[in-house]
Amino acid sequence: MSMNPIKCHSCSARASRLCSSLDEDAIYELDAIATRIEVSKGNYIFQEEDPSSYVYNISTGMGYLERLSSDGRRQIMAFLFPGDYIGLIPDPIVNVSAGGLTDMSVCRWNIKDIENLIDKHPEFEHRLRRIGNRVLATTLDQLFMLGCKDAREKLAFFLLQMEKRQLVALGEIETIHLPMTRGDIADYLGITVETVSRIFTRIKKEGLIELPDSNEVVIKNRELLEEIAEYNGIDY
Repeated sequence: MSMNPIKCHSCSARASRLCSSLDEDAIYELDAIATRIEVSKGNYIFQEEDPSSYVYNISTGMGYLERLSSDGRRQIMAFLFPGDYIGLIPDPIVNVSAGGLTDMSVCRWNIKDIENLIDKHPEFEHRLRRIGNRVLATTLDQLFMLGCKDAREKLAFFLLQMEKRQLVALGEIETIHLPMTRGDIADYLGITVETVSRIFTRIKKEGLIELPDSNEVVIKNRELLEEIAEYNGIDY
């Protein structure tokens, strides 16, 4: 007997690293314990020092993870896309905040419910480990970018990274959509807003990109951009 359709079937995150590991029975169980929340642009899914009681999967929209220093400086740790799984933290409180660059739809689960699901579906635990390994690899890539590259190399790496993330999350694209501000990009790359704007202008003049508007980028010379970034097509 066929089961009734559920929201998971039409969710853009159904093919994500997390949900794609589950068969139909497990997906129904995952749906049954999920709470769906809507997060408006500029608002938070969770904030630093909130209890780490929940895990989340981005269904639609884009967001970011940020951390603030004691003097108020901000470091954006990651940009979030549909299918990204966040919140699995070993400590009792979270040490980052997750906010919306756009309006977002998010699935939320209590960690205890997820642990019960893991007991019933071992493949789910295996996939969570793989996600954790990918997060670590991405973090190492970012540390390398921040520590070893100049501003032009960082921005080239960022653009290729954003293109690959959108390809994975949304499918084939011709234009890179950047809903984040120049300030957000600066806080991600560890450079100033003025430097971000200057490098955008420079690489446009060099013929590497076109800028239809401030939130759209078209790559025109991929080979040279990849050479500048030392980019090797990282699997996100």
